[in-house]
Amino acid sequence: MTTTSAPLAPTLHSERTEGHGRPLVLVHPIGASLRFWDALLPHLAGGMPVLRYDLRGHGASEVTPDDGTIDLLADDLLALVDAQGMDRFDLCGVSLGGMVALAVAARAGERVNRVVVSSSAASVAPPPNGWDGRRQAALRDGMAPLAGPMVERMFSAPFRETGDPLIGTLKTVFESMSPVGYAGAVAVLRDTDLSERLARVHAPTLVIAGQHDPLCPPAKQQALAAALPNAQMVALDCGHFPPVEQPAEFARLLDAHLAH
Repeated sequence: MTTTSAPLAPTLHSERTEGHGRPLVLVHPIGASLRFWDALLPHLAGGMPVLRYDLRGHGASEVTPDDGTIDLLADDLLALVDAQGMDRFDLCGVSLGGMVALAVAARAGERVNRVVVSSSAASVAPPPNGWDGRRQAALRDGMAPLAGPMVERMFSAPFRETGDPLIGTLKTVFESMSPVGYAGAVAVLRDTDLSERLARVHAPTLVIAGQHDPLCPPAKQQALAAALPNAQMVALDCGHFPPVEQPAEFARLLDAHLAH
């Protein structure tokens, strides 16, 4: 379905599975879409409603011309759950999606029951050519030249060697997204530092790291968990995208954490 958020927000594309009880909202990483969760969904415990959506500028959601901010992305999520009639919900986000989940939990803690964040951080170190270099490359050359290096960074070597079809699906999603939408999301990574907000995230939080994640290694994930008031960290044998490489184990951990 689609819904229009507050002023300056885009029309967001979303999908919802019906169920009973408290809903779960899934927030994907930069350069992905709601297809990111395809491997995870079959492993989740049945019964709960699940809402997944494309971030602004991603997938089938509207592209906005200006740089994004973490607060705009949090506004988008809250407007979407309002339109869906969700008063209280759980959150799960990966990488940029995890940062969005933490920003929402810090701002609207009375609505967020429990949180799962993976491969995320309060702030993200820039790539070798800087965030602005990444943005300019996308705007100048398009997404295709960035797709191969993206696969190398996001997936562990053993998983790449399996030839799992979801690797190709996510690569195609990345290649086909708007460079303007991607550049706007890169600006969010460039400008966001949630360090001062983490103390306001009172919802019990599970941090799931990838043992072979070069971008957010387990030590950085442990530091994030330590900075949150009520969090624990576990590591899985995978790269930057645990729900893709280890969907069954990720779902088991998520279900156990949310079963309260």
